[in-house]
Amino acid sequence: MIPAALVGVWAAQAVAAPERTWVPATPLGEPAHYFLVVSKGSDGRIGAFIRNPEFNSGSALGMLFDLPAPAPDGTLHLERASVDGGPLTFHRPNGAELRWFYPRPQSTWQYRAPERLADGWSVGTLATAAMREAPLSQAIDGIVAMRAPALRSPYIQSISVARHGRLVLDEYFYGFTADTPHDTRSAAKSVATLMVGRAIEDTRRFTPQSRVRSLLASYLPIRNDDARKAAMSVADLMTMASGLACNDNDDSSPGNEETMQNQPAGTNWYRYTLGLPMTSLPGTTAVYCSAGINLLGAIVAAETHEQIASYFADRFAAPMQFGRYAMWLMPPPANEAYLGGGDYIRPRDFLKFGELLLDAGAWHGTRIVASSWIAESILPRTEPQGEGDRYGYGWHLTTLAVDGKSYDVVNAGGNGGQLMIVVPKLDLAIMITAGNYNQYPVWRTFLPQVTSAAIRSCAQ
Repeated sequence: MIPAALVGVWAAQAVAAPERTWVPATPLGEPAHYFLVVSKGSDGRIGAFIRNPEFNSGSALGMLFDLPAPAPDGTLHLERASVDGGPLTFHRPNGAELRWFYPRPQSTWQYRAPERLADGWSVGTLATAAMREAPLSQAIDGIVAMRAPALRSPYIQSISVARHGRLVLDEYFYGFTADTPHDTRSAAKSVATLMVGRAIEDTRRFTPQSRVRSLLASYLPIRNDDARKAAMSVADLMTMASGLACNDNDDSSPGNEETMQNQPAGTNWYRYTLGLPMTSLPGTTAVYCSAGINLLGAIVAAETHEQIASYFADRFAAPMQFGRYAMWLMPPPANEAYLGGGDYIRPRDFLKFGELLLDAGAWHGTRIVASSWIAESILPRTEPQGEGDRYGYGWHLTTLAVDGKSYDVVNAGGNGGQLMIVVPKLDLAIMITAGNYNQYPVWRTFLPQVTSAAIRSCAQ
């Protein structure tokens, strides 16, 4: 019989070996924290699941299963939970480790003005931005009050809010801090299209209407070439309407992101994407296609004659006063930064992209992207199947009803709850990071919940 003393929280740490090459630096290499949550149901059966705040990589163990008894030294060796092939050994957590398990040591939240850092943000209080504390307090109290998480509990790890160009709220949970780069997943797709806009301005050699096949002539000949593929434009890639057999929501699609990334070593992901079959005429049908957004990187690199990571560093990260960040490189022979998502960026820095939208492409008076590109990017152009919203040039567009009023909302969204949200009507930008990876029914609620609270905070 499993002893009752097993019930509770157990902790383990492990350093995962980097699976990818990162530039300019790696966000990995520090110990990741794993928590085994063991409980006994009303029927007496033991249930257990694992949560990991950095990557949520252990959530697949969220099921009932038999657990061994603890060893004489009080540790629990769990073969089913492993990192890089090695099983994890759990122990009872100390207070420092529990900082990564509970949202906050205290179960209540008290507002404080954001810390002023050397990152370019002007900081203020909610009051100076004409925002009320109560609506946001209600939302954040619900985060910090969690003490008995379930496998699919909301797992918000940071919330930052800026209004009228000032950062007025900057809160972190589950061990994360303002200096922790966070996996932004597909929210970085919106950054890819900003890079396209800047490259168009810098080179004057192509436009959204330019044909992809002509811009990437160095990859010719390509597989499955036909007249439809020749008609595919840069705009078609940016709006998820390329016509390629590339659907991340269909595991059988040859252009599915995981299918592409699991190709044999030596596969050039750009050439692989260009060689996909066509399923529709470009511009007629939109499906969620990470490979198509990534292909924009080949165009930026070809037209600017610069490596993508260097181009981003010079045109965006440096003038926008970024702190630590990392972009991961595709394997050789492409060996370029992947633009389909996954950049590690500090939440305060990613929120600056919201300021670009609100300030017509400028950051503190420095022009980053043309104002005309910002305006064009957030026009609704397609409705990707299964996404439930409209899509511009790499931006999700929706309308949110709050207390009988409608607000147009622009957002960059990524798996797990990575959301950068802009409400132009209120000059309001919000950044959310979270760890509910592959739990769409959970994290899809973050945007309406947190955004509605921020909107109510602005209401007078």
